[in-house]
Amino acid sequence: MEKNLKITVVTCLLAVVLVLVLTYLRVTGNNQTAGATAVTLTAEELRELGAVVYEEPVVLQPFSLTDQRGQVFSQNNVIGGWSLVFFGFTSCPDICPLTLAELSQFYNNLPLDILAKTNVIMVSVDPDRDTTAKMAEYMGSFHEDFIGLNGPYADVAALAKQLFIAHSPPPAQAYSQNAHAGHSVEASAEQDYVIDHSGNVLIINPAGRYHGFFDAAIQDRELTQAFEAITAAY
Repeated sequence: MEKNLKITVVTCLLAVVLVLVLTYLRVTGNNQTAGATAVTLTAEELRELGAVVYEEPVVLQPFSLTDQRGQVFSQNNVIGGWSLVFFGFTSCPDICPLTLAELSQFYNNLPLDILAKTNVIMVSVDPDRDTTAKMAEYMGSFHEDFIGLNGPYADVAALAKQLFIAHSPPPAQAYSQNAHAGHSVEASAEQDYVIDHSGNVLIINPAGRYHGFFDAAIQDRELTQAFEAITAAY
């Protein structure tokens, strides 16, 4: 009787071990498949997800802005890791908060190894209103690690130009440009205005080059899938 009981116990333990081994193999096999899928995404598959990768990444020209802590932020700060760059402004009523919310969900769901080398950056196209303190409060409301940049409008516009970002100038800048061009205009004291701007999220690779971009309408799941594929293929 005792011998039969021992045999039954050993048989049950072996069955449990077998189940655990099969479960482990299935999980690790799925993980390897997911990794392989990320690595082998084609340019067309990336485009279907809302991502475009350039065949030849664009070399960035030197720039210098200020982050939300008052520190200088230049092209040297984007070398060594991945940066997702978005141009917007803190008073934006729709696309900016929606995009940053998607980026926040995306950022929180990144694997730790990728998260450690990824920055999310918003460059203000409204430096007249977006002070350093305001940028700090705004970016912190989405994620404490997000970086907000501002600076003289000419410097912001120069960076936007080399990243192919279209945007309209703030009223004060538009007035200055028109006056400089010799047009007769009146300065506007209006503070409640909206700036039109591209909603694409730009990808800067670890070499500090403009690697590609995500479409403005991309959702966090597609963003995660595409980004993991892009970083794995680099």
